[in-house]
Amino acid sequence: AMNKNFISKIVVTAKQSHKELLVDYVMNDNETEEFTHEATSQTPALTDYRYTGANPNNYVCFGSEESVCPEDNLYRIIGVIPTQSEIGGEYESRVKLIKANYYLEQESGLLKPQEQYEILGGQGYQWNSSKNNNWEESTLNTEVLNKVYWNSLEEYQNYIALSVWYLGAPQNTKHKEYSPEQYYERERSATQGSSKGAITYANNIGLMYPSDYAFSIGKKYQNDITYNHYIEYGTEAWITLPGAQWTISPEELLDNKDVWRITKNGIIDFSSTFATGWLWSIRPTFYLKSNVQYKSGKGTKENPLRIGINE
Repeated sequence: AMNKNFISKIVVTAKQSHKELLVDYVMNDNETEEFTHEATSQTPALTDYRYTGANPNNYVCFGSEESVCPEDNLYRIIGVIPTQSEIGGEYESRVKLIKANYYLEQESGLLKPQEQYEILGGQGYQWNSSKNNNWEESTLNTEVLNKVYWNSLEEYQNYIALSVWYLGAPQNTKHKEYSPEQYYERERSATQGSSKGAITYANNIGLMYPSDYAFSIGKKYQNDITYNHYIEYGTEAWITLPGAQWTISPEELLDNKDVWRITKNGIIDFSSTFATGWLWSIRPTFYLKSNVQYKSGKGTKENPLRIGINE
């Protein structure tokens, strides 16, 4: 090689860092189960991916960037659920979050003292302060969730997608006969609640459906009667909490304008909207925008998922 010149160049290749969408992370997580649903009166045939079991790694830190996520900022992922931004719009798969524990605030003045429970200081919410099971007019919807709670989120409102909520009404006489799949179908039916409210409604914040609770135990009871397994739900379904929980769904028949709830014993049944004799807790529920990214975390309570926005 003497007396010869060699010409070379150094090639530097920059590899773009991988950014994984939260939707993809959840759909590929082996702790989620795939559920397929036939078409209903309001929805086409759809497939969703839900976290199931007693304690899946589905915790998310939402609304805080602190290294140790505050308890009040812990949420859990129900799953990836197809929904719309407007009635009649295109379906998009979105991550659906629910607050990990009960929400409690004082500003709206809607908390009612309870004599029978001491959980949360013996306080809870009425679904509606009037005898009306129309979600659009509910005080939970208009005063608590989409006003006080929504305003408390500040810049994190930007993570949340305006979404359609289905307000079809399961029938009270069937609560010991419905399977999880039948709850799902009735929630998306054309059957109005007894107050004759809308069967679809678009807003930012809602509550879980009865079917969200029913599916959280897993596919093994998907087409079985939910009531027959309420004891198992107490230990095998992560969405269960001590105390009663409101759902978003109205009831079809009763004149006292009932809505569906989860009882302290883990049973899906119904109660009047203005009930104050028990602990009526709420867990704000919403859909994240499809461009929300997974950043880090294992999904445990101690190391929850951290998320960001892909602008």
